[in-house]
Amino acid sequence: MRFSEAFRETIFRFRLKGISLARRSGLTPKQISTFQNGGNLRIDSVEKILEALPKPAKAYMLSLVAQDETQNPPIMGKNPDQEMED
Repeated sequence: MRFSEAFRETIFRFRLKGISLARRSGLTPKQISTFQNGGNLRIDSVEKILEALPKPAKAYMLSLVAQDETQNPPIMGKNPDQEMED
């Protein structure tokens, strides 16, 4: 799975807010939105996003990226216990 697809799924599943990630990562909300919508970012910007994610969300996103393409895609669903606080 592409990083941007994994990011979009992670944002949805963990109910994260782009504005909060922008503040935590030092990126602009536009950069977060661009990446979430499939656009490209520099690798250092992607690293900043990963560092800004809560640990469970980061692990989840990286597991999606590492997932074999032949495996079933993740099921989009909310996880009410994993909400990011400002």
